[in-house]
Amino acid sequence: MFTGIIESIGKVLEVESTDGGKIFWIETEFFENDLKIGDSISVNGACQTVTELRNNRNEFKIYSSYKTLELTNLSELTKDSFVNLERAMLMSTRLSGHLVSGHVDGKGHIVKSDIADGGKVFRFHLELDKQLLRYSIERGSITIDGISLTIVSIVGNQIELVLIPETIEKTNARYWKNGTVLNIETDLIAKYIEKLTTER
Repeated sequence: MFTGIIESIGKVLEVESTDGGKIFWIETEFFENDLKIGDSISVNGACQTVTELRNNRNEFKIYSSYKTLELTNLSELTKDSFVNLERAMLMSTRLSGHLVSGHVDGKGHIVKSDIADGGKVFRFHLELDKQLLRYSIERGSITIDGISLTIVSIVGNQIELVLIPETIEKTNARYWKNGTVLNIETDLIAKYIEKLTTER
């Protein structure tokens, strides 16, 4: 499980295609780096497993299966791409964001972006498909590329998000622009409630 609070921005160093997926080497620096082989790590909101480490644990390797590539924007990563990273939460961690499983539900893309209030507010409008909108509510939580965010409004098939400069600075949101494809994980609790209330 994760919290949606991004710890570091990683840089893709190598991409290797295989018969069933892709192998990525990613460079990053974690505060008090305790990364080890077998750890779960959120890469743009997708839960991946560390399979190898090098350079004093500041570079790690992951394998993304064909299904992960199909469902997420990891398929679009190339050398020098930047990704949001979060290590799995500890039971003692403050839950500053919300409960995030790292199981991406689908993808959305930015259709509009602007900066307001003297650069203090970054607004993004994302277009989502009907299935993702089903679990989205105004002022509810949503995970975008691994970032825990709050939905400001929903109009038609678009959600509006407002990001503060701190979020822009500490995540790959600084690179978002119209057309950018982002990983979406909807609220876990909403999905459980639907299952419990519809299955009798």
